[in-house]
Amino acid sequence: MINTLLVASMLMQAKPDTLQLGLRQAMDAARKDAFQAQNARSKSRESEAKAAEALGSMLPQIGASAGVVRRSFDLPAMGLSFPAAPGAEPFPNLIGPFTAEDARVNGRIAILDGSAWHRYQAAKFDLRKGEFEARAAEENVALAAAEAYCGLARERALLESRKSELALAAQLADLTRAQKQAGAATQIEVLRADGQVSAAKSALAMAAGQEEQARYVLLRILGLGLDVYPRLSDSLSLRNAVPGNASGSERPEIAAADQDKRAALAARDAIKAAYLPSLELAGDYGLSGRRLNSRAEWTETIALQLNWSLWDGGGREARLHGLAERAKQADLRARDARQASEEDARGSRTAMDASQQVAGFALERVRLAEQEEALARERFKSGGSGNLEVISAQASVSLAHQAYIDALYAYNRAWLEYLKASNRLAEI
Repeated sequence: MINTLLVASMLMQAKPDTLQLGLRQAMDAARKDAFQAQNARSKSRESEAKAAEALGSMLPQIGASAGVVRRSFDLPAMGLSFPAAPGAEPFPNLIGPFTAEDARVNGRIAILDGSAWHRYQAAKFDLRKGEFEARAAEENVALAAAEAYCGLARERALLESRKSELALAAQLADLTRAQKQAGAATQIEVLRADGQVSAAKSALAMAAGQEEQARYVLLRILGLGLDVYPRLSDSLSLRNAVPGNASGSERPEIAAADQDKRAALAARDAIKAAYLPSLELAGDYGLSGRRLNSRAEWTETIALQLNWSLWDGGGREARLHGLAERAKQADLRARDARQASEEDARGSRTAMDASQQVAGFALERVRLAEQEEALARERFKSGGSGNLEVISAQASVSLAHQAYIDALYAYNRAWLEYLKASNRLAEI
């Protein structure tokens, strides 16, 4: 009766907004909606815009301009003077004011600019880096969602175990009272059985609280409201590892570090190319005159311009040094990521094998403990022993169940980490 009331109370507290959720579905939802994944994809799109901007600097630049200018000139201030002819009035010092109107289109294009070309290459490498970083972020949140999913499955399995333990404790308390009425048990055994019920209630309440916390962790990772109640389609089990090479050489964070190194080298080449001259073609064409609708003439300008920065105060040398260090840092990150992926793959595979064996032993212990509890109960019913032996056997059952659930959870976490280390998380 007590067990039924507790279960009914927890069901009343559960929110009606339920969601059927599988492990793969949770991982896909995290890849799509988790904050870290969305933020990384946004940064990737930002890198794409920067690459387009770098490309635009090498394409033709076309514009238009129009203006009206009213001006006057003071000839002596400009160093000009004109002597007057004999008998004529002196030449005026002030010319104007007069109005000039102008409207034209203009354009320019870089014919030869090695620095701009290498900057574009660096932007493309940055773009690839952003794409790999977005993939790495998606896999990280997918792993976090999968581990949270397994964590919730663990807490719910423990919760069900605690419910069963409460039911066994309640049955033992009822049996002890019946035995006392028949004169086969003492009051101390009744108190002992009631204390077992109280301990089982406490363990159930704690398990319910831990289940709720694990549920909130999963919902937050998935970007869902905390009032949603996920019903898990997958449970903890001894899954088969994905066969194949587990070196993790293709992990996106390694590829991102490689692309960062290439971007730094391309940016360095852009600075080196700035030591060379660049060639630019520019021109404009339009109307110019006192009035555009009359007395205006078509004028044009075309120019081939050579630009050559011979010295910039040492700024280029400083940037070259900085980019060389950036390339070195990216190379160190790539090497560290490769070593870490190898270590993760081997370590998770070792943990998976060990927890699989532990789970097998724990399951065997569960069966033995349950048999022990059943025999102890039968002996107590027949009057062959007190309920202390039953309580001890029930404690062994509880510990065996928890050890088995913990071993399953450890195995599933190691299995997930192995898949991520070998870049196979998407194969779930």
